[in-house]
Amino acid sequence: MRAVSDNGRRLFMVGDVKQSIYRFRLADPTIFIGKYERFADAPAPEGLPRRVFLRESFRSRPEVVAAVNSVFSCLMSRGLGELDYDGRAKLVAALPYEGSVPLPELCALSMPGAEDDAERPDKVAFEARYAARRMRELVESGTMLTSPGDSRPLGYGDIAVLLRSANVSGAIWRRELARMGVPVESGQSGGFFTAGEVEVILSLLSIIDNPRQDVQLVSVLRSALFGFTPDELTAIRLAQPDGDLWDALLTRAGEDEKCRSFADTIDSLRDFARESEVSELISEIYSRLDCFAVCAALGDGEARSERLQRLAALAQEFESGAWRGLRRFNEWIERMRESGREPAMPAGESSGRVRIMSIHQSKGLEFPVVFLCETAKHFNEMDLRPTVLLHPELGLGCKVTDAARGIEYPTITHRAVAHRLRREQLSEELRLLYVAMTRARERLIMTCSLADPEKAVSKLSATAESPMDAQALLGMRSFSDWLITAAVADGGRTLDFSVVPEETEAAAKPAPAVPSPDAPEASPSGEAQTGWLERLYSWRYAAQASVNLPSKVTATELKSLPEPDPESADLIERAVRPFRVPELSGVERELTAAERGTATHLALRYIDLAAAAEDGGARRELERLLAVGRLTPEEAAAVDAAAIARLARSQTGRLITNAPRVLREFPFSVLCPAGKFIPGAPEDEEVLLQGVV
Repeated sequence: MRAVSDNGRRLFMVGDVKQSIYRFRLADPTIFIGKYERFADAPAPEGLPRRVFLRESFRSRPEVVAAVNSVFSCLMSRGLGELDYDGRAKLVAALPYEGSVPLPELCALSMPGAEDDAERPDKVAFEARYAARRMRELVESGTMLTSPGDSRPLGYGDIAVLLRSANVSGAIWRRELARMGVPVESGQSGGFFTAGEVEVILSLLSIIDNPRQDVQLVSVLRSALFGFTPDELTAIRLAQPDGDLWDALLTRAGEDEKCRSFADTIDSLRDFARESEVSELISEIYSRLDCFAVCAALGDGEARSERLQRLAALAQEFESGAWRGLRRFNEWIERMRESGREPAMPAGESSGRVRIMSIHQSKGLEFPVVFLCETAKHFNEMDLRPTVLLHPELGLGCKVTDAARGIEYPTITHRAVAHRLRREQLSEELRLLYVAMTRARERLIMTCSLADPEKAVSKLSATAESPMDAQALLGMRSFSDWLITAAVADGGRTLDFSVVPEETEAAAKPAPAVPSPDAPEASPSGEAQTGWLERLYSWRYAAQASVNLPSKVTATELKSLPEPDPESADLIERAVRPFRVPELSGVERELTAAERGTATHLALRYIDLAAAAEDGGARRELERLLAVGRLTPEEAAAVDAAAIARLARSQTGRLITNAPRVLREFPFSVLCPAGKFIPGAPEDEEVLLQGVV
């Protein structure tokens, strides 16, 4: 950088250290902070480095800017955030918005039983339903956007949901918002090429080029375009267990109409592809298989259709160059996928749908309305738990392992490194919160789900002040702890903090579209309710007789059927107690006689009798079987090496050694009617018989 800037004399740097959120990519904000603190304010004497403060926000309304300034004046300092949020760091609203809007909100949702540090699906869904209700209220009440030059009613496409980890809970948010009637982007985590409908068409193009690709063939068969079930796929494979799945499908097509129709469709499309351009082939696929109708029947059908249209446009882009042919198109697409290049979608791709993304993904973007949610999620401190920690300045910090007592404990250096890493990690989290809050242009709504919001507020209010001591903030575990502290210190001047009771949130739950057939009908006399309860509590499992049947029996256990013997008496016990007591590792015990016999059988199956006949050969053979994993140490110790040696040197052993062909033991398994072995078993039940021949 200095080499192209006249040794640094004509070097211009711009940045906002408050938005440095890529610590996981080894970004080091202290480099910028060092220059920020060394340089003098402009104007400065000629030749000296100087700094100019760019504080104007040309994005957010004054209400949002005031809330951001209030929160971070309370929270951010050199001790946490690595920068004092003073007059030089505060934002100034620079856009001439008209009128006023409600203050940014912090809503603490009461959810009894919620564990603040758990990513529980029910907790995520609970918060998503509340957010969905608020979104509908904003849109259906005719909320106006008043950005300069953009005065219009708010639409769902103007709303974004920002989450700390969208990959973890984004699917639940999309599901719950859709259930509440809020249109939402499909949110494919990997982008265009990992969208289900695009993957299916690309797999179909691959098998049109070469049907002998099992993975792509299964993808197409299982898709909504053809709808083969797992049982039907199994039947296809059983029709020809060996070879390509395509050959098995052709074999199955001889007796199955669905397979025959699929094979005919692929053959027809292959014939069409030989005489057509790729773009024409894709249009033919869309038309013949009613792809757009299928997309319309699935969730987020409009976005799915737009992606299919974009795929067709990609084919036209491919053909505008010098390349032609389906195989080259497939290779071209594969190179795009491997290099991570995503085709740009039309500008209106997100129109009319709520966007859900992580805070990292939102950096550099802006949205008229932002919902910052799941703020009660605990900070992830897994990086502070390894036995060895590494810091670029402090070096290594190691725990001590006491092998004699089997314990591990931290050293002073480990604690020091962990403390520094945690401070830097929480500084990064605070900057993430800053990025999230500054994405909003006009409305900012933040939510958190707490088991007892009143108790949390009472606890945090005891120490709330502005500015907060960094050490007190380091003891907090989530965005919500910081935000509630800042809201209490703010006193309602710039941030509207409220606790939403459980009964209020319950109104956000969608009613079931169809009543359950088992639900009781309303009846003044209560007779229907009583009848429903009687049916409920008198219900019995129809296959109760099969519950306690063993799933398998062994040939040894069969000896207990005519007359129980000690060696196999556990068959009767297993018939009434289907689960065995687990054996705990590390607990030493002697092998039973049956287990020693099993170990001997196992050794005889693999042992070399000729080698065992030599002096010490039997013990060497057992050690060999132990080394190759045929026997466990306990089994090898249990086998009588002397008895093996006697067998090897006996007449029988010599006959076995000299025989041209030796048939050793081998295991078998076969399904048999349960009634053949266990009296009273249902006629249609089977058990697996296992043994050794």
